[in-house]
Amino acid sequence: MTHTLDAQTPRYPVRLVSVRTGLSPHVLRAWERRYGVVSPTRTEGGQRLYSDLDIERLRLLRRLTERGHAIGRIGSLPIAELARLEEETGGAEEGAASSDGKGSRADEAEQTPAGSVGESIAAALRATRRLDALELQAVLEQAAVTLGVPVFIDEVVAPALVRVGHGWAEGSVSVAQEHMATAVFRRVLGWLFQVYEVRGTAPRLVVATPPNQVHEFGALMVATSAAAEGWAVTYLGPDLPVADLVSAVGQTGARAVAISAVYVPEGTDLLAALREMRAGLPERVPLLVGGAATPAIEAEAKAAGALVIESLPKFRAMLRRLVTEEAE
Repeated sequence: MTHTLDAQTPRYPVRLVSVRTGLSPHVLRAWERRYGVVSPTRTEGGQRLYSDLDIERLRLLRRLTERGHAIGRIGSLPIAELARLEEETGGAEEGAASSDGKGSRADEAEQTPAGSVGESIAAALRATRRLDALELQAVLEQAAVTLGVPVFIDEVVAPALVRVGHGWAEGSVSVAQEHMATAVFRRVLGWLFQVYEVRGTAPRLVVATPPNQVHEFGALMVATSAAAEGWAVTYLGPDLPVADLVSAVGQTGARAVAISAVYVPEGTDLLAALREMRAGLPERVPLLVGGAATPAIEAEAKAAGALVIESLPKFRAMLRRLVTEEAE
């Protein structure tokens, strides 16, 4: 009983539902108004909120319409009937739909994540070499929807960016192609960050890169990962002065700080910045440090009081641990 009630509790805003179902906000509104497929509740401010059952129903409807069913005919069916219809017709129609390479892509991604990861990376690289920004964005958005944020960031975004960078270094990817891809990846990560942006009560995380570190993709991936974990994130971008970081933590009441560092500059600038950060932050606020630069300075960073995070999965695990400690 408790599980059923929980599944019926409205809690998800339309932008998050769009990511989880693969339906654009425009399609969601059209289906609700014309066919009454779901009936989201509204907050006092007018924001639509959906339940887990709403999301399950919308995902079923999306898959069935991709297989040729008219939304006008199936939109009012009970969820059990939709599931039965999918089971009965899925095999034959899925095979027909897959012949054009479009109809069953989302379902294949859900059923065979490993294959869809490789397909997404290959498609992203093809779009990059064609300088097709719209196609690249579509590929990335579809991968984010079907794989979920953790897999998308860890297994699609990070490897794809590495391959684009290697291609640029080897001459197989032009400067124009690399710049276009960088802009699109940044745009998609920004979109996901907005989708998962938490409003209201939630632990606060401040994310930035330290002084003289201008490469921000690591920080963007950290910010998006944290937002998807339910954290309220204040993203301050690259090359942030230490005094401004410390001030932002005090102003926002942040529970933690995450710093991404890609390279170790000559001298001790990076370590000096970490020591200054740690000295200026409240003792209760952990300083999480990650990025390509950390293996070279791991021992010194730990000695400075920072928590070195080797990977995004470990970063997400740390966030969950901090939430648990806060609750206790």
